[in-house]
Amino acid sequence: MEVDAEDVAGLYRRFAAIEARGSSPTYERLCLAVAEHPGVLALLAGLPRGKRQPNLLLGALRLLDADVSDPDAALRLATDRAEDVRAIVLSHATQTNEPARCAVLLPALATLPEPLALLEVGASAGLCLRYDAYRYRYRAATGAAEVTVGDGDVVLDCTVTDVPLPDRVPVLAARLGLDAHPLDPTDAGTAQWLRCLVWPEHTDRAGRLDAALRAAAADPPTVLTGLAPDDVAGAVARLREAAPDATPVVVHSATAAYLSPEQRATFAVLCRDLGVHRVGLEGSQVSADLGVPAPPDLPGRFLLTLDDAVLGDAHPHGRDLVWHRRV
Repeated sequence: MEVDAEDVAGLYRRFAAIEARGSSPTYERLCLAVAEHPGVLALLAGLPRGKRQPNLLLGALRLLDADVSDPDAALRLATDRAEDVRAIVLSHATQTNEPARCAVLLPALATLPEPLALLEVGASAGLCLRYDAYRYRYRAATGAAEVTVGDGDVVLDCTVTDVPLPDRVPVLAARLGLDAHPLDPTDAGTAQWLRCLVWPEHTDRAGRLDAALRAAAADPPTVLTGLAPDDVAGAVARLREAAPDATPVVVHSATAAYLSPEQRATFAVLCRDLGVHRVGLEGSQVSADLGVPAPPDLPGRFLLTLDDAVLGDAHPHGRDLVWHRRV
């Protein structure tokens, strides 16, 4: 237990230094406090390894109305209500459904032959399946005039550097999502949990999430249960049947990170064997495990990849995209 607790402390220190620093001072302070709190570390060390992650604990604390801006108060609540924290962590997942990632993924999708048949693996509530429901407002990092793509009611802002921008959203002939635990955008509990996963300072993300959930509730995307290889193969077959002339594409963002290195490799091989394109938005090490050769190590950034090539790097929540190469 002592070894596990020390491992967890290191996990929270790394999260504070790499993920939260510069993005959420509230979570940076709180995670550093977790790393020094024997009671909370013991609680976390007693959970399955995959349930010790910071975002899951932080979301659980907010679901319990903890004051996360006050580390002492938040950690006192965590120990006083340890069983409630444990129950939430065990029954929930960090299914952060950030629609702004669509703004980063869209330029990669636009390089492929239309129409597209889209399968999102790790789709959560399906908000990142609704590309044509958004309006994309791209601003060049150099300060050049902005470019608007699409005409949806929900606006997604993204700062871009050297990105070949499409002039419209690609035609989607079919779309489908897969998730281990699909979320219903019409359900109030789902909306509450997804809001709890948005970091406190990110008020723009919270507003965008609410707007995207309202839009999705009026036209819910289809998200099936499953993440196993057979589930992926079955979903691809279903898309091919629905749109036989479309280009099949498997998309995943911040999803493969929750698979083991062996599962990531299996997933990448499966996509190649199925003859589908794979568009990913994941960290450097995850991308390496997916077979991307020599991906750049960019801490705190996600890599945008197409099949086994790196196209660019992006903010994990879709705030910006830097292009590396043209397809």
